[in-house]
Amino acid sequence: MDADNASEFPAILDICFGTDRQSKIAYRFRDGVPPCDRFCLVAHAFGELIGGIQYWPCRVNGVDARLLGPIAVLPAWRGRGAARALVNQSLDMVAEAGVDLVVLIGDAALYRQYGFIPASAQGLFIADENPERVQIRPLTPAGAAASGEVAVAGKVPA
Repeated sequence: MDADNASEFPAILDICFGTDRQSKIAYRFRDGVPPCDRFCLVAHAFGELIGGIQYWPCRVNGVDARLLGPIAVLPAWRGRGAARALVNQSLDMVAEAGVDLVVLIGDAALYRQYGFIPASAQGLFIADENPERVQIRPLTPAGAAASGEVAVAGKVPA
């Protein structure tokens, strides 16, 4: 995500998730940590930014992982394939880079179509987050064997 898009994206996030979005648990992973720009993508229509997806570094007991999110598309553009394209293209990029595991906080029914499963089935969790909302997509054997707490990159769980 280039500088121009990065400066515009928060306004889309406010529209999609509300101005209190930064109080969500996922923001622990973003506070003071730069996003993984090589996996962050944007969607444009008629020269205007209509959505984007970001990834953040995280770890699970030494396993290399990325937290997917936020993903946001302006309401007027939903249902037209922008979010699907952002998710599919970015997941391909993450897998090609050799990342072991992708984690997200979201609706299991929505993300199942992208190969995500409940993290609790593999013994993974995010502290203080509703376990039903934590989803994972293992990309390597190490990712498929990971268990324990998903931690902010650079920070070790207590």
